[in-house]
Amino acid sequence: MNEILFLFFAFFTVFLSIKLSYYVDYLSKHSKVSGAFLAGIVLAGVTSLPECVTCFSAIFVDNNLLAVGDILGSNIFNIFMICFFDLVFIKKMMFSKTNKSHNLIFVLLLINYLVLYLFVNKLSFISFSYVGFPTLVIIVSYFYYLFRVSKSSSDTVKINDSSCDYVVLKLIVTAVFMVFCSVTLTIIVNNLAKLHPYFSSSFLGAIFLGITTSLPEVITCYALINMDSYDLALDDIIGSNLFNLMILALGDLFIRDASIYFFADNGVIVLIVLGLLFTLMCFLSNNFRNRFFDKTYGVFSLLIVIMYLGYWIINFLG
Repeated sequence: MNEILFLFFAFFTVFLSIKLSYYVDYLSKHSKVSGAFLAGIVLAGVTSLPECVTCFSAIFVDNNLLAVGDILGSNIFNIFMICFFDLVFIKKMMFSKTNKSHNLIFVLLLINYLVLYLFVNKLSFISFSYVGFPTLVIIVSYFYYLFRVSKSSSDTVKINDSSCDYVVLKLIVTAVFMVFCSVTLTIIVNNLAKLHPYFSSSFLGAIFLGITTSLPEVITCYALINMDSYDLALDDIIGSNLFNLMILALGDLFIRDASIYFFADNGVIVLIVLGLLFTLMCFLSNNFRNRFFDKTYGVFSLLIVIMYLGYWIINFLG
């Protein structure tokens, strides 16, 4: 029964993700609301709610490794998917058409990953009671991002034409249904994991949950690229990644015995390193604009795809 419900809600999640992509794309072109706000905050927040449910569900049942693995696994999967789509639509040369306004969030992500790496490797012992130092850095960086995006959109938040009002209403309604379907889908996946204890407690189980909870981001990203809205697609993915880290930081606040990062094992460290490398290579793809870049376009995306698939193969064989 759970399998049937999974397929049912997965189908509607895909359908609603496509509709959300269309509405965000329409508003970015026909209203004065910035694409960074629409995709990087609104769309990223809505599509990241499954990760929030899984993370807090795992924390409340004392499976902190599952919570960390879900968030970090979702993040590297998100980067993997946008790079995979970049290769699928190689003729579009997506990263040659995105602008450099994404650099802020890229830098914030890199800082967060670097702090996480230093902390879990005990190279940084700064903590506040049972709250880890990465939590403070992540929360400050996310609110700084909100401030910068809100400030840039503060003078351009009025709608241009009356047709946008109806689209905004449809966006809100679709987002509500999307939240319901994606959260329900996450609960079903958690139930399936409980039926297989070994799978639930394993790190691969955490990665599988990360992939499943990333389904909304993947579909919206694909739909936006298909509509040639490359900046919105990139904002959606990296915005979701920053929001996911914010979820992890909030989860840390609910753990009283120790910081959630103290539960990190070697598998978590590998995910942090991959997240750092994937984000850095995606950042470089977004900023290299020269003749050499045109001739070698897709190299970073190909490297990310190969590294991600290699990571999976090594874990399965190991």
